Formats: sequence, structure tokens, C-alpha cells
Amino acid sequence: MAIRIQRDHALAPLTTLEVGGSADVYVRAETEGQVVEAIWYAQRAGLALTVLGGGSNTLIADAGVRGVVVQPAVMGRRVRAEGDAAVVEVGAGVPWDELVAWSVSAGLCGLEALSGIPGWVGAAPMQNIGAYGQEVADVVEAVRVVRRDRGDATWLAADQLDFSYRMSAFKGRWRDRFVIMAVRFRLRRGAPDPPRYRELLRAVGEGVDHPQVIRDAVLSLRRSKSMVLDDADPNRRSAGSFFLNPILSPVDFERLKGRLSDHGFDPETLPVWSEGSHHKVPAAWLIERAGFQKGFEYGRAALSSRHCLALINPGSATARDLIELAQHVQGQVALQWGVDLEPEPVLVGFAKGLDGV
Repeated sequence: MAIRIQRDHALAPLTTLEVGGSADVYVRAETEGQVVEAIWYAQRAGLALTVLGGGSNTLIADAGVRGVVVQPAVMGRRVRAEGDAAVVEVGAGVPWDELVAWSVSAGLCGLEALSGIPGWVGAAPMQNIGAYGQEVADVVEAVRVVRRDRGDATWLAADQLDFSYRMSAFKGRWRDRFVIMAVRFRLRRGAPDPPRYRELLRAVGEGVDHPQVIRDAVLSLRRSKSMVLDDADPNRRSAGSFFLNPILSPVDFERLKGRLSDHGFDPETLPVWSEGSHHKVPAAWLIERAGFQKGFEYGRAALSSRHCLALINPGSATARDLIELAQHVQGQVALQWGVDLEPEPVLVGFAKGLDGV
């Protein structure tokens, strides 16, 4: 089926933040062939090509996006049993939580702590999505991609993808080289791994024998923080966690503890996770102790009333409003704690990250 070219197409409704301008040209591609055709169309017309996934981790500039925006809405799921494991191949356009719900109902472990995350499957390996001690890198076996320069498709094995905290080769050395078509996961049957995240462990206790227990607890925790999409939730227009949890070197970690002491905080109350020789600390904890309260308003943008790590569009905010709030939070955290917060959402249509408004 030939692609449908849509001009001056509004992009805000395709994102969970519901801000941003239009695409000069928009193509919703539902097959691998349509993705390839969209690539060739952009090349023949001499237009830039931008890939948009489910829009849950995306902030689009108010000026919109020049060139062609292609949304690979490729569906489908295939399952192959291998002993106690199941190899599951899933189209990039499948909603992420639909996959998690199906895997849990089938008694498969590996995705249960990633319940409730919005967006599509194709973004999972790109962002190396993670939550409550689980990362998608733990279960990805391979990713099917189309090369943007040649239009040919291939599978890339997980050990080629440079997975790290919220990072992959697709965001690093391979940025803008591929369009993800499908992801192959290796899941297993049996009892889920014990929770590694203290909040989740407190919720479920020891000896969990089915992934549904983990899923139910994670969904409850996420709802309490407005981190599950709900049309009735006033915090719903967000991109989830807007900042990554900082990973500090030993020197920077000791410097942070010194600053905490100087400001009257007990450094031992700082939650911390080991990342090799480095230390991961929660951005939300730093933001709150830099003086920000849940629900803080800054112009037409705000922090979620349930989680200060989520920046929200209460209804009339623009991309510029959200950028200015993000910059304000970054500035105060850097001033007070000497820690630079890095944004997690993909910024589309901006010239230079948070400064390109």
C-alpha cells in the first residue's frame, strides 16, 4: 500500500505533553515497506527525515518540525517457545504496556516491573527504558531496523547496541542512522526475580511467585505518582520523568554529601544506588531539596502535583514554557547541589537542546 502524505500535520496530539507545532509532511507507516517508501520520498524531495514513536517521551518545538516526520506504527506479535523461555518478536508500533500485560498474563517474566510505561515498543531499546530495578536491555535479544541511507532492513543483536542507563547506540553512535521496525525479546517462565527497588520490595514482600504480583504493585505505585496515563488525571500531560537520575563519580558524590551537610541535611538520608564505581542518586530528591514542591507553577507550566520529577502542561503551556521551567529547575539544582540534571525526553525541532527555544 502506498504511503499517504499529510502536509502541515499537527504533532501535539501525537504526544503525551500535547504541545508543539506541525510537521511539514507527516507519514504514518504501518508496514516496513511504507517506512522504506517514506525514506525514499524524503530523499527524493531533499527533505530532512524525523522519526516519531508513540510520543510519550518527546517534546516538540513550538515551531514544529521541518521536512518529513514518519511514525512507524508497525504492529504484530510472534512467539516461539524455547524450553522455559519464550522468544517474542513485536512490531515497533505496539503499545508498550499492551506487550507487558500480555507477557504477564502468559506467565512470562522480564517485563513486569516496566508496567504502565506509556509509548510504543520501538522506543524501548532506543531509550533502554527502565523502572523499579528492571531495564529492557536485560531481555532484548535483537532489534530489526531499516537503514535510513539505503532503505535495507537487518537484525542487530543486543550485544551491538551499547546499552547503558537510559542509553543505547541508537541515541549515541548510531543516532539518526536507523528506523526501528521490531524488537525481539527473550522472556522466561517461572517466578520473577526478587525486586531490586526498595519501594517495590516493600510493596510486594519476599517470595513473589508470579509476575502479575509485580505488575499490580508497579501500576499502583505509578498511579500514586500520576505516572500512568489517565484522561481524568490533571497531571496527565507529561513526558513522565523529565530528568535522568544523575550518576556521580566518587569525587562528585563526596562533594554532594559535603554540600548536603553544609545545608543542614544528613548525607546518610540521601538514597543512592551503586553503578560500578559511581553512584546514582534520585533527581526528584535533589529537586525537592532545592526548594521545589509538587505542583510548583512556573508561568503556564508546572511540576506534577504528585511527582516533582514530572513537568506537566496543565492545559495551555507551550514547549517554550516547559523548556523555561526545566531550565529553572536545572539552574536551582546546580546552584544548590552542584549537580547538572540531564533531560530525558527526546527534543524534536530544537536547535541546541534545552537552549534551542
